Amino acid sequence: MEETSLISAVAKRAANPMTRTDWADRGVPEMAPPATPEQLGQTERVLKCRLHPLHRRLLQEVGNGGFGPADGLIGLPGGRVDHDGRSVVELREQLFADQTGGGVPVQVVPLCDWGDGAWSCIDEDTGHVLMLDEAGLTDTGMSLHDWMSDWANGVSLAEKLFTFEERSGINPFTKRPMTARLRSRPIGTPYLGRTS
Repeated sequence: MEETSLISAVAKRAANPMTRTDWADRGVPEMAPPATPEQLGQTERVLKCRLHPLHRRLLQEVGNGGFGPADGLIGLPGGRVDHDGRSVVELREQLFADQTGGGVPVQVVPLCDWGDGAWSCIDEDTGHVLMLDEAGLTDTGMSLHDWMSDWANGVSLAEKLFTFEERSGINPFTKRPMTARLRSRPIGTPYLGRTS
């Protein structure tokens, strides 16, 4: 799908509150108005990296967060924040605070929260979608373009991004046997991008 068609398809899905995010059934998320050039410029100065062109277009032409995979894209300052009130700037600082000297990948910026300590991020230099969890960064092998294309077409990205395990046990309420399908590790290879 050509990029302008992709932006239109994303905007169309985002316009419907019931399909705006993968988790719209948990509550209708607010979508922030499009990011301004000033918001983009200030964010890039603070992050010390340029946003990938498609990431910029999504934020400028669709909205400054509040739509997309999982709980939706997290916006720039002044846009839609995560459940803890953080924009991509504050979230990036907190997610990478534990990494010491020189190990913080400057070009890696959070995209959305999958819950349970798993985040989709983007390498703003290459446009690759990464997963961050307790094991570190995993390169999914997907570009932001393919990732958003899949989302716009209703593909379950969780199935493409994670492995799942089945666990058996006794339901504590019914006292009957049950099987639960639990999300496990991200699919991909260790992220080897540059650090600065």
